[in-house]
Amino acid sequence: MPFEQEARKNFPKWPIYNDEDIEALTNVINSGNWWCGAPGAHQGNNVWAFQEEFSKLQGAKYCVAVCNGTVAIEAALMGLDIGLGDEVIVPDYTFVASASAVIATNAIPIFCDIDPETLVLDVNKIEKLISKRTKAIVPVHLGGNPTDMEPLMEIATKLDLCVVEDCAHAHGSVYKDKKVGNWGNAGAFSFQASKVLTSGEGGAILCNTEELADKIYSYIDCGRKKNQHFYKHFSYGTNYRMTEYQAAVLRTQIKKFPTQHELRNENARYLMNKLNEIDGIKTMKPTLGTTSLGWYVFPIVFEPDKFGGMTKLEFKRKLNRNGIPTDDNYPPLHSLDCFKVPNLKKGIDYSDANWGGEKSSDINFPIVSDIFSRSIEFPQQMLLASKEKLDNVVDFVKSLKQMS
Repeated sequence: MPFEQEARKNFPKWPIYNDEDIEALTNVINSGNWWCGAPGAHQGNNVWAFQEEFSKLQGAKYCVAVCNGTVAIEAALMGLDIGLGDEVIVPDYTFVASASAVIATNAIPIFCDIDPETLVLDVNKIEKLISKRTKAIVPVHLGGNPTDMEPLMEIATKLDLCVVEDCAHAHGSVYKDKKVGNWGNAGAFSFQASKVLTSGEGGAILCNTEELADKIYSYIDCGRKKNQHFYKHFSYGTNYRMTEYQAAVLRTQIKKFPTQHELRNENARYLMNKLNEIDGIKTMKPTLGTTSLGWYVFPIVFEPDKFGGMTKLEFKRKLNRNGIPTDDNYPPLHSLDCFKVPNLKKGIDYSDANWGGEKSSDINFPIVSDIFSRSIEFPQQMLLASKEKLDNVVDFVKSLKQMS
């Protein structure tokens, strides 16, 4: 970890902020309006304004801002009436939140293996996982790379399944001329500290029907309904509201996003071309039909035998110790302790899940297990650096082959 943190100093700091961000926060403090209030009785205006600005950025009709990306997935599922005993298909290669949000609704995640080149959910494997209890799919656009949403939506429409896109990595990603978050019933975004659009924490749900937007809003604001009496609670809900502080920073950060997004995509293409020329290195392949990626992380897969049998840990350490910030990829969900012993929520029967005990063996998830064993990722701020710095990364990776 110390080497990795030290290596980050060689690349642009993240988050990137200026006096405009500081002034936005100062204005919230000085206003005395530290929370958003309600739709018909605003206390602050930043949350309401951000919802409009973010939905416009992503090409959606409705946006509900929340306190983080995990509850964004949960709230979207709750708005779609996913609950007790329902099964929800989730890719095995993702952050735990994609599945823990399903657990939070008392539903059961079912893990799907990935495509070895795009590193996202393999749509061809979905139908084999569907049972009479399946109610939804949560495709994850890992690293900003869109899941192949066109055939996925054909399956979902045919079988009457809900789709909540996990877009935590995919701000600005475009697949087949449509921004992600607009393919399914809803799209869930994160604004956590390392994300390409950040306020430290925060999240949002996008959708394109007023009915669903209203149901999601009611859930995240204590069961209230828009423009009804403040102490009337019409359904079960909780408090996942975004703060004015988060929204104020997001409104200034969103102005910086287009320029940063363009640079990330330009540099990602450059780095992909250079690294893919190295025998034994493969970068994440953009899904066919993708024209723009969020590039939250930049995953690469290496072949140990082409690097003298080097392990992933050795590969990662050599990069970090030589000034190249490198992280591990997410461990597959089936390998996490919480899913090896299926005892997550009292009273829920997880026996039909495709994980737990012997079912959590890597043998049952061959692609993701292999990819995880020989992959690493570069942080998104590396893609904001100069071409010269990117060339240094490529040269060092080449040198590892010579050392071996």
